[in-house]
Amino acid sequence: MKYLGVLALSLVVASCSPNNPNDTEQSVQGAAVTGDFNTNHMANMGFKVESATPSEIAGLYQVLTDQGLVYASADGQFIVSGRIFDITGEAPVNVSDEILNAMRISDLANYADTVIEFKADNEQHVIHVFTDSTCGYCRQLHERMDGYLDKGITVRYLAWPRSGMQGRAAMELQSVWCAEDPKAALTAVKNDQALPPANCENPVAEHLALGHKFGVRGTPAIVLESGRMLPGYLPPEPLLAKIENDQ
Repeated sequence: MKYLGVLALSLVVASCSPNNPNDTEQSVQGAAVTGDFNTNHMANMGFKVESATPSEIAGLYQVLTDQGLVYASADGQFIVSGRIFDITGEAPVNVSDEILNAMRISDLANYADTVIEFKADNEQHVIHVFTDSTCGYCRQLHERMDGYLDKGITVRYLAWPRSGMQGRAAMELQSVWCAEDPKAALTAVKNDQALPPANCENPVAEHLALGHKFGVRGTPAIVLESGRMLPGYLPPEPLLAKIENDQ
Protein backbone atom coordinates (compact mmCIF):
# COMPACT_ATOMS: atom_id res chain seq x y z
CA MET A 1 0.00 0.00 0.00
CA LYS A 2 1.36 3.41 -0.95
CA TYR A 3 0.47 6.62 0.80
CA LEU A 4 1.62 10.11 -0.05
CA GLY A 5 3.02 11.98 2.90
CA VAL A 6 2.99 15.17 0.83
CA LEU A 7 -0.72 15.47 1.58
CA ALA A 8 -0.24 15.58 5.36
CA LEU A 9 -0.35 18.84 7.29
CA SER A 10 1.26 19.50 10.69
CA LEU A 11 -1.26 21.24 12.94
CA VAL A 12 -0.94 22.31 16.57
CA VAL A 13 -4.55 22.30 17.80
CA ALA A 14 -6.68 20.86 20.57
CA SER A 15 -7.14 17.52 18.91
CA CYS A 16 -6.14 13.90 19.32
CA SER A 17 -3.65 12.74 16.69
CA PRO A 18 -3.84 9.40 14.87
CA ASN A 19 -2.02 6.54 16.56
CA ASN A 20 -1.26 5.19 13.10
CA PRO A 21 -1.98 7.80 10.41
CA ASN A 22 -1.06 5.39 7.61
CA ASP A 23 -3.71 2.87 8.61
CA THR A 24 -6.27 3.49 5.90
CA GLU A 25 -7.39 0.96 3.34
CA GLN A 26 -6.54 2.09 -0.15
CA SER A 27 -6.37 0.08 -3.35
CA VAL A 28 -4.58 0.74 -6.60
CA GLN A 29 -7.06 1.47 -9.35
CA GLY A 30 -6.63 0.45 -12.96
CA ALA A 31 -5.13 2.85 -15.48
CA ALA A 32 -7.60 5.20 -17.14
CA VAL A 33 -7.79 8.45 -19.02
CA THR A 34 -10.29 11.14 -17.98
CA GLY A 35 -10.58 13.62 -20.84
CA ASP A 36 -7.07 14.93 -21.46
CA PHE A 37 -5.89 13.76 -18.05
CA ASN A 38 -4.11 10.42 -17.77
CA THR A 39 -4.76 8.78 -14.37
CA ASN A 40 -2.33 5.91 -14.90
CA HIS A 41 0.52 7.25 -12.74
CA MET A 42 -1.76 8.40 -9.94
CA ALA A 43 -3.47 5.01 -9.92
CA ASN A 44 -0.10 3.37 -9.47
CA MET A 45 0.49 5.61 -6.43
CA GLY A 46 -2.75 4.41 -4.84
CA PHE A 47 -5.04 7.29 -5.78
CA LYS A 48 -8.61 6.75 -6.85
CA VAL A 49 -9.33 9.70 -9.14
CA GLU A 50 -12.89 11.01 -8.86
CA SER A 51 -12.60 13.99 -11.19
CA ALA A 52 -9.94 15.88 -13.10
CA THR A 53 -10.59 19.31 -14.55
CA PRO A 54 -8.34 22.13 -15.75
CA SER A 55 -7.36 24.49 -12.94
CA GLU A 56 -6.96 28.27 -13.07
CA ILE A 57 -3.32 27.72 -14.02
CA ALA A 58 -2.76 26.71 -17.63
CA GLY A 59 -1.49 23.15 -18.00
CA LEU A 60 -2.34 22.22 -14.41
CA TYR A 61 -5.32 20.02 -13.50
CA GLN A 62 -7.23 20.07 -10.21
CA VAL A 63 -7.76 16.43 -9.29
CA LEU A 64 -10.20 15.29 -6.62
CA THR A 65 -9.25 11.89 -5.26
CA ASP A 66 -10.10 9.59 -2.37
CA GLN A 67 -7.11 11.23 -0.64
CA GLY A 68 -8.24 14.81 -1.21
CA LEU A 69 -7.28 17.52 -3.69
CA VAL A 70 -4.01 17.58 -5.60
CA TYR A 71 -2.83 19.36 -8.70
CA ALA A 72 -1.20 17.52 -11.56
CA SER A 73 0.27 17.98 -15.00
CA ALA A 74 -2.04 16.96 -17.84
CA ASP A 75 0.00 13.83 -18.53
CA GLY A 76 -0.33 12.79 -14.87
CA GLN A 77 3.41 12.43 -14.43
CA PHE A 78 3.82 15.23 -11.88
CA ILE A 79 1.69 16.25 -8.92
CA VAL A 80 1.74 19.31 -6.69
CA SER A 81 0.44 19.47 -3.13
CA GLY A 82 -0.57 22.95 -2.09
CA ARG A 83 -3.12 25.73 -2.47
CA ILE A 84 -3.89 28.08 -5.35
CA PHE A 85 -4.75 31.71 -4.55
CA ASP A 86 -6.41 34.19 -6.90
CA ILE A 87 -4.63 37.50 -6.21
CA THR A 88 -6.41 39.63 -8.82
CA GLY A 89 -8.85 41.20 -6.35
CA GLU A 90 -8.48 43.38 -3.29
CA ALA A 91 -7.68 40.35 -1.14
CA PRO A 92 -6.30 36.91 -2.03
CA VAL A 93 -8.93 34.21 -2.56
CA ASN A 94 -8.05 30.63 -1.66
CA VAL A 95 -9.45 28.87 -4.71
CA SER A 96 -8.37 25.45 -3.44
CA ASP A 97 -10.33 25.83 -0.21
CA GLU A 98 -13.44 26.74 -2.19
CA ILE A 99 -13.10 23.48 -4.12
CA LEU A 100 -12.54 21.45 -0.94
CA ASN A 101 -15.46 23.09 0.85
CA ALA A 102 -17.83 22.28 -2.01
CA MET A 103 -16.55 18.70 -2.09
CA ARG A 104 -17.16 18.25 1.65
CA ILE A 105 -20.71 19.60 1.43
CA SER A 106 -21.52 17.28 -1.47
CA ASP A 107 -19.97 14.21 0.15
CA LEU A 108 -21.59 14.77 3.54
CA ALA A 109 -25.01 14.77 1.89
CA ASN A 110 -24.32 11.19 0.81
CA TYR A 111 -23.77 10.16 4.44
CA ALA A 112 -26.77 11.90 5.98
CA ASP A 113 -28.40 8.61 6.95
CA THR A 114 -25.28 7.32 8.72
CA VAL A 115 -24.59 10.08 11.28
CA ILE A 116 -25.52 10.11 14.97
CA GLU A 117 -27.38 13.37 15.46
CA PHE A 118 -27.86 15.47 18.57
CA LYS A 119 -30.47 17.94 17.35
CA ALA A 120 -30.95 21.41 18.80
CA ASP A 121 -34.56 22.32 19.57
CA ASN A 122 -34.00 25.79 18.13
CA GLU A 123 -31.71 24.70 15.33
CA GLN A 124 -29.77 27.56 13.77
CA HIS A 125 -26.67 25.76 12.57
CA VAL A 126 -25.55 22.21 11.79
CA ILE A 127 -22.02 20.92 12.25
CA HIS A 128 -20.49 17.54 11.43
CA VAL A 129 -17.90 16.21 13.85
CA PHE A 130 -15.45 13.38 13.19
CA THR A 131 -15.03 11.74 16.59
CA ASP A 132 -13.03 9.04 18.37
CA SER A 133 -14.37 7.44 21.54
CA THR A 134 -10.87 7.31 23.08
CA CYS A 135 -9.98 10.96 22.38
CA GLY A 136 -9.92 13.27 25.38
CA TYR A 137 -10.79 16.38 23.39
CA CYS A 138 -13.73 14.54 21.79
CA ARG A 139 -14.96 13.73 25.28
CA GLN A 140 -14.69 17.38 26.28
CA LEU A 141 -16.79 18.36 23.29
CA HIS A 142 -19.39 15.72 24.11
CA GLU A 143 -19.53 16.75 27.76
CA ARG A 144 -20.60 20.22 26.61
CA MET A 145 -23.30 18.94 24.27
CA ASP A 146 -26.05 20.83 26.11
CA GLY A 147 -24.09 24.03 25.56
CA TYR A 148 -23.97 23.53 21.78
CA LEU A 149 -27.65 22.58 21.65
CA ASP A 150 -28.65 25.59 23.74
CA LYS A 151 -26.93 27.83 21.19
CA GLY A 152 -28.92 26.25 18.36
CA ILE A 153 -26.05 24.10 17.06
CA THR A 154 -27.05 20.62 15.94
CA VAL A 155 -24.18 18.13 16.15
CA ARG A 156 -23.92 15.27 13.68
CA TYR A 157 -21.23 12.73 14.50
CA LEU A 158 -19.16 10.64 12.13
CA ALA A 159 -16.73 7.98 13.31
CA TRP A 160 -12.98 8.49 12.94
CA PRO A 161 -10.99 5.88 14.91
CA ARG A 162 -7.47 7.32 15.07
CA SER A 163 -5.78 3.93 15.38
CA GLY A 164 -7.47 2.52 12.28
CA MET A 165 -9.97 -0.26 11.89
CA GLN A 166 -8.03 -2.74 14.06
CA GLY A 167 -7.86 -0.60 17.17
CA ARG A 168 -10.01 -0.29 20.27
CA ALA A 169 -11.79 2.86 19.11
CA ALA A 170 -12.96 1.21 15.88
CA MET A 171 -14.44 -1.70 17.82
CA GLU A 172 -16.15 0.67 20.25
CA LEU A 173 -17.49 2.89 17.50
CA GLN A 174 -18.84 -0.08 15.57
CA SER A 175 -20.67 -1.20 18.71
CA VAL A 176 -22.02 2.34 19.10
CA TRP A 177 -23.36 2.51 15.56
CA CYS A 178 -24.86 -0.97 15.93
CA ALA A 179 -26.52 -0.21 19.28
CA GLU A 180 -30.28 0.04 19.66
CA ASP A 181 -29.79 3.61 20.93
CA PRO A 182 -26.61 4.95 19.26
CA LYS A 183 -26.81 8.34 21.03
CA ALA A 184 -26.89 6.74 24.48
CA ALA A 185 -24.19 4.26 23.44
CA LEU A 186 -21.87 7.03 22.26
CA THR A 187 -22.34 8.88 25.54
CA ALA A 188 -21.63 5.67 27.44
CA VAL A 189 -18.32 4.86 25.74
CA LYS A 190 -17.15 8.44 26.17
CA ASN A 191 -17.71 7.90 29.89
CA ASP A 192 -15.66 4.68 29.87
CA GLN A 193 -18.73 2.47 30.13
CA ALA A 194 -18.28 -0.85 28.35
CA LEU A 195 -20.68 -1.79 25.58
CA PRO A 196 -21.43 -5.37 24.55
CA PRO A 197 -19.66 -6.15 21.27
CA ALA A 198 -22.02 -5.70 18.35
CA ASN A 199 -21.72 -6.80 14.77
CA CYS A 200 -23.83 -5.23 12.07
CA GLU A 201 -23.50 -3.39 8.79
CA ASN A 202 -22.04 -0.06 9.92
CA PRO A 203 -20.40 3.01 8.35
CA VAL A 204 -17.29 3.28 10.53
CA ALA A 205 -14.80 2.25 7.83
CA GLU A 206 -16.49 4.53 5.32
CA HIS A 207 -16.41 7.44 7.75
CA LEU A 208 -12.71 6.82 8.36
CA ALA A 209 -11.98 6.93 4.64
CA LEU A 210 -14.14 10.03 4.22
CA GLY A 211 -12.20 11.78 6.96
CA HIS A 212 -8.91 11.02 5.23
CA LYS A 213 -10.32 12.46 2.02
CA PHE A 214 -11.45 15.60 3.84
CA GLY A 215 -8.00 16.09 5.35
CA VAL A 216 -8.77 15.03 8.92
CA ARG A 217 -5.51 14.63 10.84
CA GLY A 218 -6.90 14.33 14.37
CA THR A 219 -10.11 14.43 16.36
CA PRO A 220 -12.39 16.16 16.85
CA ALA A 221 -12.55 17.63 13.35
CA ILE A 222 -15.51 19.97 12.82
CA VAL A 223 -17.05 20.64 9.41
CA LEU A 224 -19.15 23.80 9.21
CA GLU A 225 -22.15 24.32 6.94
CA SER A 226 -19.90 26.12 4.44
CA GLY A 227 -17.73 23.01 4.14
CA ARG A 228 -14.88 24.69 5.99
CA MET A 229 -13.16 22.30 8.40
CA LEU A 230 -11.93 23.33 11.85
CA PRO A 231 -9.32 21.04 13.39
CA GLY A 232 -9.63 20.49 17.13
CA TYR A 233 -11.97 21.16 20.02
CA LEU A 234 -13.82 24.44 20.54
CA PRO A 235 -16.21 25.20 23.43
CA PRO A 236 -19.76 26.30 22.50
CA GLU A 237 -19.27 30.10 22.61
CA PRO A 238 -16.05 30.25 20.51
CA LEU A 239 -17.51 27.73 18.07
CA LEU A 240 -20.66 29.81 17.60
CA ALA A 241 -18.47 32.84 16.91
CA LYS A 242 -16.53 30.86 14.28
CA ILE A 243 -19.79 29.74 12.67
CA GLU A 244 -21.26 33.24 12.57
CA ASN A 245 -18.05 34.69 11.14
CA ASP A 246 -18.18 32.00 8.45
CA GLN A 247 -21.56 33.09 7.11
